[in-house]
Amino acid sequence: MMKKNNFDVTIFGSGLTAKAMCLIAEHCGMSFVNIQGKQKEEKSEEDIRSLALSSASINMLKILGVEIEAQNVEKMIVFEGGVSDEKIKGKVIFNSEDLDDQIAFISEYGLIKKSLEGRLKLNKENSIKESPKSILAENNFSTITFNKSTSIKSKLNIFTERLDLNFQKIFQIKYESVDYEQTAITATLEHSKDHKGYAYQFFLKNGPLALLPLRKRKTKNYSSLVWTEKTFNAHEILSSAKDLEKKLNDMCSIYLGKIKVSTQPISFPLKKVSCKTPRIDRNLFVGDAIRSMHPLAGQAWNQSLRDLAYIADALVESKKLGIDIMTCPSMKSFEGKRQFEGNAFVEGISFINAIFKSESSLAKGIRRNLMKIFNKEGPLKSLLANEASGGALERPSLLMNKPAGSKTI
Repeated sequence: MMKKNNFDVTIFGSGLTAKAMCLIAEHCGMSFVNIQGKQKEEKSEEDIRSLALSSASINMLKILGVEIEAQNVEKMIVFEGGVSDEKIKGKVIFNSEDLDDQIAFISEYGLIKKSLEGRLKLNKENSIKESPKSILAENNFSTITFNKSTSIKSKLNIFTERLDLNFQKIFQIKYESVDYEQTAITATLEHSKDHKGYAYQFFLKNGPLALLPLRKRKTKNYSSLVWTEKTFNAHEILSSAKDLEKKLNDMCSIYLGKIKVSTQPISFPLKKVSCKTPRIDRNLFVGDAIRSMHPLAGQAWNQSLRDLAYIADALVESKKLGIDIMTCPSMKSFEGKRQFEGNAFVEGISFINAIFKSESSLAKGIRRNLMKIFNKEGPLKSLLANEASGGALERPSLLMNKPAGSKTI
């Protein structure tokens, strides 16, 4: 076990959000330890997911010393219909030339992970690959116990992944879960046409289908597929790789040319999961620990980074102002504005998914009118673009391309 056992910050998790939080603790000059839990055997297959990063997220990572290889999205085109011979019933176009920020940057999960790990140096002194048995709050710190003879003390605990049953019992919290009755299919596509940096989102009767541009590899064109379907249909689509390729060519060749499925597709069921409590004592819940959302907006990790940016400001404020981190202005904003903003975003995405799934006359009228409104230049379109690029209500320092705590007086 490590020699040091007192830390400013303890970070739970082994995913991208945990790695980013470790870098933030380092950026803020805080001592930290990353509790990764008992490690599962690494899967041999490559993780083929791709993530859409906002310009604010990209800038935030740069401040933390992380450079991400990504494809700029020059234009985002959203259709209702528009695949195969299906009529285009509505359209919204976001053009990077008309916006203050880039629309988004698309990068593969594996590249992001590699970049984070290349910058983050974990060792035996700041990494634990065990699962704690208990967490006990004591005045201005908490004691995390692994066994009878091993424990550490921490001023702040940050959970970045959904809590297991043991932690749910410790904190006496429960997750609210709603099954979308949909499954997401993701794969990397090679195609003959140049995507020109265009991203496409097609709202179809069973769920959205997205084509996200990836960087060229040896002059070959690639895009990432995120196709949401009814769960029963998704299983049928995935039953044959050749059938999947044929379906995609029938549906999308007008946009990408001849399509070849470059990687083995993977799928995952979709649920809306939420925890209404952002913190208990000195335990903060961020990212997947507090919410999961429908992938139709591609904003999940951006939302996680937004959580961390508020905490980053609070960490620096606590040092500058000489006060306990739990009483810092940015911590109050995290618990108030940030949670309102995050919950509203998740519910908004769920509403959009429901509206486009419904075949009622009312739903059809709402979505057609919404698309007409958002396709016009004006305050609503700007509001939507600002929210996607980093936040419409308030942006912490890191999301404003400034070091953490720059907003502190």
